[in-house]
Amino acid sequence: MEHSYIEDHHIADRYLSGKLSIKERMRFEEHFVDCAECLDWLQTIDDFRAGLRTVAAEEAAPLRAFLSVGQAGALARIARLVRRRQAPLLAVIILLTALSTALLVLEWRGARRELAQAQQASSEWRRKYEESEKAVLKLAKETQTPEMKSPDSAPGPSHNAGERQSATPVFALSVVRGDNPDLSQPVNRITLGPQSKSVILSLELEPDPDIHSYRVDISTSDGRSVWTRDGLKPNSKNALALRFNSKLFKPGDYLLTLEGITAQGGRAPVATYAFRALTQ
Repeated sequence: MEHSYIEDHHIADRYLSGKLSIKERMRFEEHFVDCAECLDWLQTIDDFRAGLRTVAAEEAAPLRAFLSVGQAGALARIARLVRRRQAPLLAVIILLTALSTALLVLEWRGARRELAQAQQASSEWRRKYEESEKAVLKLAKETQTPEMKSPDSAPGPSHNAGERQSATPVFALSVVRGDNPDLSQPVNRITLGPQSKSVILSLELEPDPDIHSYRVDISTSDGRSVWTRDGLKPNSKNALALRFNSKLFKPGDYLLTLEGITAQGGRAPVATYAFRALTQ
């Protein structure tokens, strides 16, 4: 999902309001998990609605004061007008008072509905984001199969799980849609810090009984192959967690091509991932 599409169709706002279709919501969630810009925009919308809740609470106080005190004063004025036999003016005052009260009640109800929708959308978004974070952390704990290790790979996983998670960043790549991926503006970005000796690229897979194993080829934007492996097997979560030496990726754009290998040795294209390597 591209940023231009997200902005033109107000995807972030509709997502928090629960107005996206199931397909659009899934595509947007796949996108914003690794997109700092979209996460900031979602946070901005969430903060705006938090401000709306504050305004609604502040508006409630004058309404309650009006209902408890204002009406008593209005009734006193009406009684005086009755004693003075000013019936026409009394009718006008009653009408204006009723209209003002109705408008305040309608505004208050609208604010409460908006508040409830904002709370529900915010809770749902936070739950889904936390689930995505947990899924990525689980991939870091998965041990690699022998086929996934290579001379370019980093040393085997540490026995200390906390050290492994802090030393090895994990990036879940989103699939590139279309036959001609645009490498000039890749959706995925991996940032390598000076202390990162290795990096894990996570590829989620769709179950396919005809595929026996997978083949991965990574090339630069000018078509130069930098890493290729056959016979890769998915882990228990039906995902490929590929560990690399961080020095393999120089700053620039890369294309990862994933193919499925059948039991008869045939190949079938599965997915394409474009990503940009950055250094801190």
